[in-house]
Amino acid sequence: MIQFENISKSFPSGSLFKNVNLTIKRGIRVGLVGKNGSGKTTLLKMMLGKESPDSGNIKKEKDLTIGYLQQEIVIGTERSIIEEVMASFPGAYDLEKKIISLTEKISNSPTNIDLANQLGEAQHEFDSIGGWSLEKNAKKILGGLGFSESQFLEPMEKFSGGWRMRVALASILLQKPDVLFLDEPTNHLDLDATIWLEKFLVQWKGGMVLISHDRTFLDRSINHIVEIDLNKVRIYHANYSDFIEIKKLEMEQHSSAYKNQQKEIKNTERFIERFRYKNTKSTQVQSRVKKLEKLELIEAPYEDRSIIKVKIPQPNRSPLKLVKCTKVDKNYDKVNVFKELDFVVERNKKIGLVGINGAGKSTLLKMLAGVERSTSGNIDFHPNIDVGYYAQHQLEILDVKDTVFESIRKFSMSMNENEIRTYLGGFMFTGEDIEKKVGVLSGGEKARLALGRMLLTPSNLLLLDEPTNHLDMISRGVVEEVMSSFEGSIVCISHDRHFLNKITNTTCEVSNGGVVTYEGNYEYYEWRKNSRQSDEVKSDSSPKKNNKIQHSIRKKARNRASWINKRFTKLENKIDQYEMIINDPKNQSKADLLQEAIDKLSQFENEYLNLVNELDQLNID
Repeated sequence: MIQFENISKSFPSGSLFKNVNLTIKRGIRVGLVGKNGSGKTTLLKMMLGKESPDSGNIKKEKDLTIGYLQQEIVIGTERSIIEEVMASFPGAYDLEKKIISLTEKISNSPTNIDLANQLGEAQHEFDSIGGWSLEKNAKKILGGLGFSESQFLEPMEKFSGGWRMRVALASILLQKPDVLFLDEPTNHLDLDATIWLEKFLVQWKGGMVLISHDRTFLDRSINHIVEIDLNKVRIYHANYSDFIEIKKLEMEQHSSAYKNQQKEIKNTERFIERFRYKNTKSTQVQSRVKKLEKLELIEAPYEDRSIIKVKIPQPNRSPLKLVKCTKVDKNYDKVNVFKELDFVVERNKKIGLVGINGAGKSTLLKMLAGVERSTSGNIDFHPNIDVGYYAQHQLEILDVKDTVFESIRKFSMSMNENEIRTYLGGFMFTGEDIEKKVGVLSGGEKARLALGRMLLTPSNLLLLDEPTNHLDMISRGVVEEVMSSFEGSIVCISHDRHFLNKITNTTCEVSNGGVVTYEGNYEYYEWRKNSRQSDEVKSDSSPKKNNKIQHSIRKKARNRASWINKRFTKLENKIDQYEMIINDPKNQSKADLLQEAIDKLSQFENEYLNLVNELDQLNID
């Protein structure tokens, strides 16, 4: 379908890739991965013909149809969004008008053969582009992407940039091209729209080239990975998670080979140096000199930034209940967002807020942060807690004239220069990076800096609104590591399911003016929701459909049971660890240590018992 032959590409800042040979076959679904600046978007644009290589050839299959969603914000127009989507078939409206006109003429001249032939040709052409179901399909796609039916006739210019991107995506999906090129398609989607797009693409019959930093979305949407790394481009037959495992193995093998070669070089050089001036060893010395000259050096392994350990200031021991909402109402004019909401954030809770757009997730987070006031009811904070709030507006309050180093130093007067440099290194700012002005940083760099700055102040409760937006895979891994090590409580909104699964232990669904709590991460919440839906469809009259649904539910239940059994092992180790601390006579005078150990032991024992009960309810056969 698309073939690269010895492609090379450079920019003034340096070489992106050299001598790339790559074939994208018809029907395969490719995820482009690589660190920021590695050339993912450039490679994608070269496939599209929007960028030219410095050398080499790019071959494309004839008559290949392409749909391309780029990152740039789409300009609004006066046309309605349904008209904008239908405009991707420019001849459809004209044909439909022609058919209506010819039909009226024939009703007045029913024996006119010429008019009948014209109508037949127009109907055939209209049918060939799927014209009869075009508008229905357009509305279905728009609905899946989050638009309500009442919005279909509203002008596109009324919508924000993110919603316009959804219209552009709908236009592309309606066309059903041979291959889709999607550059960060989930950046402007909420979780529900991301899941809808994911399911849509699972059914997609054509090819796809995708750039995304959403790990779960990649895993479920693609079957090949094209990686750009160290000026090289390689293709793997794997989803993203399998690719990560393959890369770990490759890195271990590469590191081992490098160490062995370095050891061999040192031994050889030592031999040459020791016997260089001995005539009896001249032959052996010359042999080893030639061997070194011919040796193909293995590159030194680069640092894996995804395993960086970040040390952040931790809060003092929190009270049992940090925040309590009692009978809280929240209204915007005539819109009732919450009605008599009862909601509590407790010690050690890591809560993920989920729910459809407009349900009130951000409103609840803002009320907890004190940014919004409730209309009525009480929101009571324990007097001895500190709250940290992270949202996108924090990127805007960074001083663009500060360097990265200065931005942190202002909030860390107790840290010396080396400590600040070490701390910044944990957030992937090293070397010359820390001298960059905030004004020249990318969105992802600003997000990392703002998050790092907020975490300098120990907080009992972190409120996070989309903390992984703008971040690449490696940066997301760093943020996940930071949040995993955080000992306080968290309430967060995120459409990154991998982040939610790794960080949260409770999921709260915001809907119908209230909150429904699920005692588990997003994967658990998803499983419980699917189980409930399966109960509702048991009466389905189609045995085949019902069997398919039941098979899917059983599969998810088995996966959940497998995860629980693995979790049991970790919990047992934790329980043993804290029991040893409590029972150690040396610790009997250490009140703070004992209290912390008792709290942790209680937390892990409760989780263990909850999982035992859940496993009993799974009924795995």
